[in-house]
Amino acid sequence: MRLKLHKAVAKAAEAVARGGVVVYPTETVYGIGCRVFDAEAVERVKTIKRREEKPSPVLVSDFDQLDEVARPNEHEVEACYRLWPGPVTIIMEKAPQLPPVVTAGKPTVGVRMPANAVALTLIQKSNTPLLGTSANISGKPAATSLGLVEPEIIKLVDCVVDGGRTLYGKPSTVIELVDGEVRVVREGAWSLEEIRSRLES
Repeated sequence: MRLKLHKAVAKAAEAVARGGVVVYPTETVYGIGCRVFDAEAVERVKTIKRREEKPSPVLVSDFDQLDEVARPNEHEVEACYRLWPGPVTIIMEKAPQLPPVVTAGKPTVGVRMPANAVALTLIQKSNTPLLGTSANISGKPAATSLGLVEPEIIKLVDCVVDGGRTLYGKPSTVIELVDGEVRVVREGAWSLEEIRSRLES
């Protein structure tokens, strides 16, 4: 990772630790995030996105952080090990300590471990799972580079990290496992066939 990028990530991590909101790259699209356990910061992200009534996904950098935000069953744990890091968000039961504002009051949460060095480093340096919603106004296209993030979002956040163009240019595929079988909730970077192949390998 370039020195300039390292410094930008460190600055963003400091902002997150202070309760700030940051824009950062993943392998799918650019995200806008904060500490998931800071309900006030989460509310701020939702206000910036104009998406106050919808649940938001969570990004983790390791399986200890997964246990902080979710209560996965055995099928979900197996899927996590086979699909992560990668562009797949898995819906599972939320952990009791996760603020309701993250999930819009729902009992489940979508979690992902990104396959992007910048995003993983940011989460690690922030020492917290990160809100993983896309950095766009709700209803508008997700951004595949920092230059495509709406200026009004850039003005309202505390820090931005430019990691160049994203690898996939599509949001993550969102899945849930029902009795061990994969169901696609939202199509995205990986197809159902790709996911099944990785789960069976």
